[in-house]
Amino acid sequence: MDIDLLDVKTFVGGHPADAYRYLRDEAPVYWHEEAHGPGFWAVTRYQDVYDIGRNAAVFSSSPTIMIQDPDLSAGLGSAKMMLMMDPPEHTAYRKLISRAFTQGPARAYEARIKMLAKQIVDAVIDQGECEFMTAVAGEMPSFVIADLMGLPLTDGRELYRLTEIIHTDPASLPEGAQANAVQAMFAYAMTVIEQKRRAPGEDLATQLLLAELDGRRLSDEEFLLFFMLLVDAGGDTTRNLVGTGTFELMRRDGAWEWLAADPQNRLPAAREELLRYVSPVIYMRRTLNNDYKLQDTVMRAGDKVVMYYGAANRDPRVFSDPENLDLSRSAQRHLAFGGGHHVCLGQWFARLEIDAIFTELLSRLKHLRVLSPPQWLNSTFISGMTEFELGFERRS
Repeated sequence: MDIDLLDVKTFVGGHPADAYRYLRDEAPVYWHEEAHGPGFWAVTRYQDVYDIGRNAAVFSSSPTIMIQDPDLSAGLGSAKMMLMMDPPEHTAYRKLISRAFTQGPARAYEARIKMLAKQIVDAVIDQGECEFMTAVAGEMPSFVIADLMGLPLTDGRELYRLTEIIHTDPASLPEGAQANAVQAMFAYAMTVIEQKRRAPGEDLATQLLLAELDGRRLSDEEFLLFFMLLVDAGGDTTRNLVGTGTFELMRRDGAWEWLAADPQNRLPAAREELLRYVSPVIYMRRTLNNDYKLQDTVMRAGDKVVMYYGAANRDPRVFSDPENLDLSRSAQRHLAFGGGHHVCLGQWFARLEIDAIFTELLSRLKHLRVLSPPQWLNSTFISGMTEFELGFERRS
């Protein structure tokens, strides 16, 4: 079978179920060539992905979690993003913000999230149609991360637009577009530094600027990378889960109305099933610290090892009938939020955002219809749509 996990066409329409099935069954540790790189090992079985994510001693997140080695931190000296760190360095940096993202603080923010969800649906409900990704799916995470960081809500929209450029395949963009997007985000973050130092608040940006690591404050360069990470990771899963999840529900007769009949009791399981099925983050890379044998394949120190979450989340060794979207599926063990020490810090906020926006949509919209074919993000890293024209009716 022809396998090309570096071609954006492979991921148009979602995860490539046939390719994943072949890899899991025939080549669970598959050597994938690169046109402009040394190649990498693609790992697709659930247990292997699960184990790799929890073995930082062997599988390092440094120098990057991307397959290619993008130079996104040019000019930032030795500073690097937390995603590219291993323990104990990663542990120390994560502690700076982890308390703000635990289940308790997230629950304390629930009323605010519900209010934002209502505001978002209020803005489109009288129109009878909208470009769903921008007007609804992208609004919630953009507003929430801006709110947490003490920024104007509308600025969250522009920041997410920049992250979408960063995640797009470079061949699909004008030359230099990604580097320009990174620099634009850093330039904005520098204004945040100036504002928060001049007028500190109770927000997460201020907390980061006042935090101490080994008795010192974060440098500007370290703050810039923290800022990018929070904006980036704060939007991807929620935006693409809500967008693609809505599309998948519409494709199944009766699914929207089944959820709408009892969202309070049915949405929690349905949300986890959608996370499993949609798997917005396609992969994460690790780099071997030493030789390692996996599934009878010997990988060498320095090799790139790539965990494919969408493939793992449809592994029949773990999930019964995995290609079926079963909204009442129980005993979820999906890896949509990753795992191990790099498990998604904002997963509790993401769940609250997903529940809030779906509750508003289910209770207020009916007779959903696709007005034009969805446009998919040209990316091999994030699975989701850039445009999705949605028509609907208001519930009486």
